Amino acid sequence: MKNALHRPGFLSLIIGGLLVASIPVVSHAADRGHDAHEHGVSAAKLAVDGDTVEIELRSPGADIVGFEHKPATEADKAAVKKAAVILAKGAGLFVPAPAAGCRLINSDVAAPSTESEDKGHKHGTYHEQGEEKHGHGNEHQNKNHAEPEKHEQDGHSEFSAIYRFRCTAIDKLTYFDVRMFDYFPAAREMEVQAITPKGQILRALKPGSARLVF
Repeated sequence: MKNALHRPGFLSLIIGGLLVASIPVVSHAADRGHDAHEHGVSAAKLAVDGDTVEIELRSPGADIVGFEHKPATEADKAAVKKAAVILAKGAGLFVPAPAAGCRLINSDVAAPSTESEDKGHKHGTYHEQGEEKHGHGNEHQNKNHAEPEKHEQDGHSEFSAIYRFRCTAIDKLTYFDVRMFDYFPAAREMEVQAITPKGQILRALKPGSARLVF
């Protein structure tokens, strides 16, 4: 099922079709809904497919860079670019249980545009071959990529990212440590929906309690 990860809507189909429909509300986070744009609250979806783990992250701009307006000053633009570099290093934000032998094979990060005429993505990507990092800014219309600026029209920009990990011992993947709060202190909570061979999960992670246990 390796190729399933590359079909549009893979995470949405799995999470939306299986997790949300079958899990009872277990926390106040579910009452707000994962599509709500709330300062301090990020949303993540995780799915395990064979030996691969895919994570989709969405965070309000205020949580990442301290503002949600379109980057205007040089300081704003520098903050967005710095944040995109940090987010591209997904293995530092989402740390799998060491025994599982997981490594990041790809990250696709979308940040608010830093150019008035730029409607595309700002990407930071890790490739499996040598894990060489490539950063580029260009105009992508592909729906498979992380989509930035979801709320830009109403003045609420956001960062988004998709991470893919491959594990040599997926059966030993018992948890992920989420360290995003260490890098972005303005983020107060992460609402996580996950589906794994061990079951379906809905959790609200916070600083000091940021381990997603399967």
